[in-house]
Amino acid sequence: MDEKYLEKSDETEKKNRHVLPGEHVYEDVLFFGYTPADILDAVKEFKVRDDDVIIATYPKAGTTWLQEIAWLIMHDGDFDGAYRKPVYFRSPFLEFKDEVLNEVGLDLANPMPSPRVIKSHLPVKLMPKQIHEKDCKILVLFRNPKDLCVSYYHFYRSSSSFGKFTGTWEDFFEMFMEGHVDHGSWFDYTKSWWDMRNRENVKIVFYEDMKEDLHTEVANICEFLGKNLSEDLLKRIAEHCQFENMKRNPMTNHLDVYSINAKVSPLLRKGTVGDWKFHFTVSQNERFDKFYNDILGPLNIPFKYNLTAMT
Repeated sequence: MDEKYLEKSDETEKKNRHVLPGEHVYEDVLFFGYTPADILDAVKEFKVRDDDVIIATYPKAGTTWLQEIAWLIMHDGDFDGAYRKPVYFRSPFLEFKDEVLNEVGLDLANPMPSPRVIKSHLPVKLMPKQIHEKDCKILVLFRNPKDLCVSYYHFYRSSSSFGKFTGTWEDFFEMFMEGHVDHGSWFDYTKSWWDMRNRENVKIVFYEDMKEDLHTEVANICEFLGKNLSEDLLKRIAEHCQFENMKRNPMTNHLDVYSINAKVSPLLRKGTVGDWKFHFTVSQNERFDKFYNDILGPLNIPFKYNLTAMT
């Protein structure tokens, strides 16, 4: 990360240096122990198929939401199948290794019949090499970074996989700005995938557009994936994937995952746009805006931080 990203005193840096279980740095990206180096090595050599659909997101960008939509589209609206198996087994997390849950992404993905829907939180440089050679479809989901940061903070609080984080919002804000969180800098991640936006097999989807008009976005995703589904089926998929429905659905809400304490914060928490306004102080917001504009401002990524209809 560029040295101008942050100017922090030694005292502040030590205060915010939360240690993740199994924490390690791989090619300048911070990871927790559930993404070990040997798995990251193997991911690079992962055999990609031409009919794969890869969901590329930074953590807490709406990953589960897009996984469920893409899986249903690629499996022609197989709602029965979707209700029989949790989404994290139907759509494996490529670089994840949890032997307690028996969720090892590579082991799930390799034998899976086509069409596979696979998720990853990796920046482009750490993705399978064959994404640049195969005709796989890549759906990149972007969420405005202020809401994402807030959501990630609550996820850190609730998940033991992040090491029983007990820091404050202020602590986490500093960690996020510094890139000292699992899967590293959001800023680096976002630039890496934005640079891929003009490839024919890459589609960038915005979380806020999905919140505004889910049916239209489902239809757009369906077209990109080359599927021809009826209007009625698209409506059913959109209804099934409304946030409140997914929050009630045991196949998508992750309430069965041992490492997530839903009493602290469920994986699917609010799903709103603009929640950042209840967490960011004025000075944090000003600092974030300057920081963002210095690094990513020239890219003109059309993030939405509020939705008119929701104010």
